[in-house]
Amino acid sequence: MKKYMILLLTAAFAFNACNFLEVPLESSVATSNYFNNIEEFDMVLTGVYNAFKDTDTYDNRRYGNYFQGMMVITRVGTDEMIVKHDPGHGEYELSNYTYTASNQTISRCWYTMYMVGQRACVLIDRLAASSLEDSEAKRRIEGEARFLRAFAYFHLVRLYGEVPIIDHEVSDISMVNLERRSIKDVYEFVLSDLTKAVDLIPEETEIGHINKDAARAMLGTVYLQMAGKPLEDISKATLAKEMFAQVINGGRHALVADWLGLFDGKHEHGPEYIWDIEFVNLGSTGYGGQVGTMDGISTPFSGYWSRCQTSREFYESFDPNDLRRDAIARYSYVENEDKELVKEYYEDYDTEFDSHFYAYKFRHGLTQAERGAGWANWSNPINSPIIRYADVLLMYAEADMRANGQAGSDALEYVNQVRRRGFGVDVHTPDIKVDLKSLTYENLLAERSFELCFEGHRWYDLVRFGELGNAIRKYHYNSSLEHIDPSVFNEKHLFYPVPQDVIDASNGAIQQNRGWL
Repeated sequence: MKKYMILLLTAAFAFNACNFLEVPLESSVATSNYFNNIEEFDMVLTGVYNAFKDTDTYDNRRYGNYFQGMMVITRVGTDEMIVKHDPGHGEYELSNYTYTASNQTISRCWYTMYMVGQRACVLIDRLAASSLEDSEAKRRIEGEARFLRAFAYFHLVRLYGEVPIIDHEVSDISMVNLERRSIKDVYEFVLSDLTKAVDLIPEETEIGHINKDAARAMLGTVYLQMAGKPLEDISKATLAKEMFAQVINGGRHALVADWLGLFDGKHEHGPEYIWDIEFVNLGSTGYGGQVGTMDGISTPFSGYWSRCQTSREFYESFDPNDLRRDAIARYSYVENEDKELVKEYYEDYDTEFDSHFYAYKFRHGLTQAERGAGWANWSNPINSPIIRYADVLLMYAEADMRANGQAGSDALEYVNQVRRRGFGVDVHTPDIKVDLKSLTYENLLAERSFELCFEGHRWYDLVRFGELGNAIRKYHYNSSLEHIDPSVFNEKHLFYPVPQDVIDASNGAIQQNRGWL
């Protein structure tokens, strides 16, 4: 019954403003008699979370969610991931910088983030108008809703730049101000929600929900992004460092020993995960999570699509002793004479165009026996990691460098703890063979890539450090990137274009980003 009611509550989120948000009315159930108690508000909150993983085929929504859209747009087109083949959904164009404002993924990611934002607005406004007495549960729900709205707009401002801000429940297009707000204004809106979320959300919540450390870490992440490009507000670096320090010093998180085990779907609620997008395996009955499935290696059972791959250049950027290089597979699985799965290695890649560099960080079962009856290659339970403790340690170091011009001893130690884990040595014991002696923006950016590759950080990192163009231009028609012409990249690509369907639906009220006309 609870699941059924969550589906019916879509009516509460109806906002059919042409194609701007384009959240359709999917139920005729009235909501005037809803929103009466905490349990009902909690069900609506579940609907806000679920928007990030909407697998509905209506208007191709799934190409904007966190198992397909966002896990493409934040990774491909960087120096760590490319799209080798595309069944017609536009990912290939994102990878080689030939996309236009009509690209489906660009459109659906905009759509999804505004859907999250509007669902959160409904919840925040209805909660404020309710007669519920003040309680920890009421404050928690508001805090989580504000966090999720801020998270959606954080994506919007980084992907598209200036965007409209909708901070209230909307039932008609006339209620929407379509004016694109400045990047600074959007960030201030995000900060307002997140600072309130930090105050409202308790230290501990249910699995899958935001807790206070997740809110602190996200607030620090926003501050850090503001300290980098394009705003370059250095004053925010100290604030970021303070937020990360609270998470680190709180003692609730730690680096786990088995790095690769973090990504097998079995260890997602341990001490290193701070927040992730939760998925379940729906088997052949519907779309479930596809984190990892879009990547992966070649198998006899088509368990992975191998659509998103990586490159020879990225593989060779790892120290051979760095265990994290195992996130890139130089092999496929084949059946031997006994019908057993064995690895077939690609040892020789002296040929000019070797394409066997598989992104193989997220690993679900290879066989039906491992994955369960009714499994399908479009459904797996691996979550999409958003904030890990290792990322917090690395961001603390970056914030320290941006605030003070150089990294202090604690910042260097935090980076080296991450490195030691990567090289398989004791995290807390200095190791002359592994440790960095000093930090530069260059080696910190590289370390972030080694640790966080394929998790959806690289595009944002490269933009923040001002290195996206350089990262693309360094490729030379060798290896698996032969289809990318680095010369096509220019400054307009630092933001994606506003989706053409949005511009058309606004009747010209929303203007296109500079360079995309």
